[in-house]
Amino acid sequence: MFIMLLCLGLFVSAGAQQRKLLEFESREVNLDTLRFDSDSVLVSFVAVNVSPTPVTILDVHSSCGCLTGTASHRAIGPGGKAVVKAWFKPRSLHGEQSRHLTVVATDGRDQVLSALTVKAFVQRDLSEGEIRFPEYLGEGLRTEFTRVYLTMDSSGDYLLRIPFYNDTDAPVTVSFEGPSRLKLYAPLTIAPRSREDLRGIYNARWIRRGREVHEILHVKVNGKEVSQIEISRTF
Repeated sequence: MFIMLLCLGLFVSAGAQQRKLLEFESREVNLDTLRFDSDSVLVSFVAVNVSPTPVTILDVHSSCGCLTGTASHRAIGPGGKAVVKAWFKPRSLHGEQSRHLTVVATDGRDQVLSALTVKAFVQRDLSEGEIRFPEYLGEGLRTEFTRVYLTMDSSGDYLLRIPFYNDTDAPVTVSFEGPSRLKLYAPLTIAPRSREDLRGIYNARWIRRGREVHEILHVKVNGKEVSQIEISRTF
């Protein structure tokens, strides 16, 4: 008898999870091509209460800051409609985009999640490499910043990590010359249109507390020096 009641409870719970409260006229909007410097675009999704009881929209949240949403009516009677509005912001984006909203609704007994999608292609004047790695070092090599900071891990070691991107159609070999205190895992061979991270450990032994250190890392591409990166840390 206990097993039968347990199975019945699981069946009822599963049925409750599958209950539909809102039906959307469309769950996906395609904005086609947008310029990265265009203003935010308003998108609307119409929801219909298909349950026999009033439904309240509790929340509308998104997968990223580039998409924000809100609902026109928080409470919807049976057969009533509400509009979920979303603003798509293309300024920080590039290429194919698929962003999502989650609408949380309840009839006072169950909560139901509805997923909505906004798609677009964001066009920019810059390449993906220029966007992701804005600092150009020379010979097709790019990075994020020309001044980086040492970080300390849980064991007390001071670590260095610098991403490098090869923005050319041929592989390159990147080598480095730095201070004796810095142990580097180099050189790096970077494939075309690819990223590799330079990693290292800085020996901070005998450096007094409160001292600010600035070191210079010389960067070479295929044996030719192209730029310098400053390494900093206050100990």
